[in-house]
Amino acid sequence: MKNKSLLFIFSSALVLFIISLSSNLMAQNLMSISFYENHYRYKETAVDSKRIDHKELTEFIQKIAGNNKFRIKTAGHSLEGREIYLISLGSGPINVLAWSQMHGDESTATMALLDIFNFFNTEDEYDSFKNDLLERVTLHFIPMLNPDGAEKFTRRNALQIDLNRDALRLEFPESKILKSVRDSINPAFGFNLHDQSTLYTAGISKKSATISFLAPAYNYAKDINDVRTNTMKLIASIYTELSNFIPGHIGRYNDDFEPRAFGDNFVKWGTSSVLIESGGWRDDVEKQFIRRLNFTALLSGFQSIATKSYDKYDLKDYTAIPENEKMLFDLLLRNLSLQFKDHTYKIDVGINLSEKSYNGNEGYYFQSTVEDIGDLSTFYGYKDIDCSGLKLEEGSVYENGTGEEPDENFAVDLLKKGFVAVKLENAKRDQKFTNLPINVVNKNGKQFDFKINKPANFIILDGEKIRYSVINGFIFDHSINKNLILNGLIID
Repeated sequence: MKNKSLLFIFSSALVLFIISLSSNLMAQNLMSISFYENHYRYKETAVDSKRIDHKELTEFIQKIAGNNKFRIKTAGHSLEGREIYLISLGSGPINVLAWSQMHGDESTATMALLDIFNFFNTEDEYDSFKNDLLERVTLHFIPMLNPDGAEKFTRRNALQIDLNRDALRLEFPESKILKSVRDSINPAFGFNLHDQSTLYTAGISKKSATISFLAPAYNYAKDINDVRTNTMKLIASIYTELSNFIPGHIGRYNDDFEPRAFGDNFVKWGTSSVLIESGGWRDDVEKQFIRRLNFTALLSGFQSIATKSYDKYDLKDYTAIPENEKMLFDLLLRNLSLQFKDHTYKIDVGINLSEKSYNGNEGYYFQSTVEDIGDLSTFYGYKDIDCSGLKLEEGSVYENGTGEEPDENFAVDLLKKGFVAVKLENAKRDQKFTNLPINVVNKNGKQFDFKINKPANFIILDGEKIRYSVINGFIFDHSINKNLILNGLIID
């Protein structure tokens, strides 16, 4: 009878343990969903463009400085003298460091960090979660490591140095600040926050790699020690949470060892360093949706560290994440007919768009490139159009006798007649783009040729009728009168 009682007690305890374990895992899942669904409540509305500059960051930090929950200090200054801030929260024994915008034009995570600060700066129903989290971990943030690059929205610092290749020499002040902060707090975990090309896919698929992760190697052999193991497990934990929202859109970055990079060296120095790369999502030019994903990923990661729930994952959960592949174009036109001399050939056309800054960091426009021509059947496009039965022809330039810039309605009329540009004698030669849905050339401007590595400007015919106008890589669909042209170019 005694043995049966002991067995009953043991069985009951085991059941309670399993229920408790399941509840913890479910709680994390439910919290990530809650973070995702409630992000709008904490989104910093003063920052709605990815071109955030140092002044905007400083104004935001001044706003939260009144809350003594935040410990804010200047960790140092950039080459051009801008403050680099260190913001800390919590008193837990596990130190976590997250830094963003090491590359000045990679700002998605910086926006998300502002939202996370708002989350901690708000008293609401999450208070018990926040208090518990901050008793277990201490969070440290550097929310713009390269403010000089951010000012011009360029990758490198004021001396054109890629700071992520300065972890060995530590030649530049921004690099020294990051290393000094790391050494002073000795974080168990780090979050290295970047943006990657929007043209990556998650594995061999048509799905964009909207978020990509990496557990960096610390040597050429790519050995896996305890530090790297914890990185992989933590990534697997966050991957599981984000898969609720963007299934199939999460990739794994190449783990070739780069001895000059900070992420690789953080692991070598004893910090489990998670690289998060923000990629692309269709029609999310300002990356506001991916900002929301960063907010969710980071809070879920902090929770996983605090509860050590990442330890329940296996290394195979990390290696199962599909590797990044570069298989996307911004626009892919399939099965077009192109006539050359007396022959007609079937081709695909892959077109990409690049952002070009103007007025410093105030704005940007797009410039297209015909990236590839031929058999592109193994690739995909954010906009992917089957043009079977349609033929490509070079567009014409309209000779504007008045010399006056046309309005939008007149520009659309020109598109319908097969023109891809209008010639103006007084074209604004100091500008590079126009908001008209057509290109502008000055009196010396040349005709538009269909060639690889040139801007994409041509027409697509269905018989003798124009079906599409392609203006600077954007589409005007004449069959439904739909204009997707964001800007034309001004060609000198």
